[in-house]
Amino acid sequence: MKKLIYISCIALILQSCAPIIGTVGMVSLGAATKEKGLGTSINDNIIKTKISNLIYKFNKNLIADTKVFINNGSVLFTGKVKNPNEKIEFTKLAWTVRGVKEVNNEIQITDKSSIKNIARDMASLGEIRARIISDKSINSINFSVDVVNDKAYISGIASNEVEINLVKNHALSAKFVKEVYNYIILNKDTR
Repeated sequence: MKKLIYISCIALILQSCAPIIGTVGMVSLGAATKEKGLGTSINDNIIKTKISNLIYKFNKNLIADTKVFINNGSVLFTGKVKNPNEKIEFTKLAWTVRGVKEVNNEIQITDKSSIKNIARDMASLGEIRARIISDKSINSINFSVDVVNDKAYISGIASNEVEINLVKNHALSAKFVKEVYNYIILNKDTR
């Protein structure tokens, strides 16, 4: 009699866990069929959730018009925002999340500057990116640059203070840049 009750209890517990086990199994199967594998898929989902929560806390109204994509720690933002500061905030928030390796911010700004300002900003952005990429002392994939109305915004993760100063100096030396806002953090991740 005790065995029958014991077996019935185990069957009842396993039956109630079936939806959870089935869901985990489906997520595992879906992630395993991707090239990046289960571990990377889970990490990317965690990063996406953290970034989405930070954006929601910053301004919950921005969630509807923007999207976040994560692939192997590389973040891609798309969509639209009203002003440049909102776009820049997305990049800053992404770099605060552990596991982020690269940030690509393709968000469009709906309040446009003059054509002259846009042209100058694009020229400055290209100049800064070229200098950072060509500098062998800098791991360029770890940094994001944006230029809005002659102001350069740099963010990312540096391995040391020297790398931070190199990136900042490249931004300062761009022809049309008048100010540089530095949001680079030091890598304290010892993994």
